Amino acid sequence: MTRQRAGFVGAAAIATALVVLAFIVAPHSCKGGLELYFYVGCAALLLLLGLPFFSGMGRSMWVRVAFAFGFLVFGTGAWFAGLFAANIRFICGLGYL
Repeated sequence: MTRQRAGFVGAAAIATALVVLAFIVAPHSCKGGLELYFYVGCAALLLLLGLPFFSGMGRSMWVRVAFAFGFLVFGTGAWFAGLFAANIRFICGLGYL
């Protein structure tokens, strides 16, 4: 497997793990699940941002920056898709939830 392919597989695995984590923490979102999902999502976005640099994708720095920005957008989309698809409640203190 080439380094570029490994970078794409790693980005897909991180995004999939974020969506799966959303479904795991959704029943416990008002008891710390939302905070866990938020912090893990921030860590995943940092991993996605650094993945092109660590895996050596592309030959020039501009190509790596472009891959990093693309992975960041892809990860943010997966993060919000998991948030809304799993129906994670983020307004918990209103009493009727």
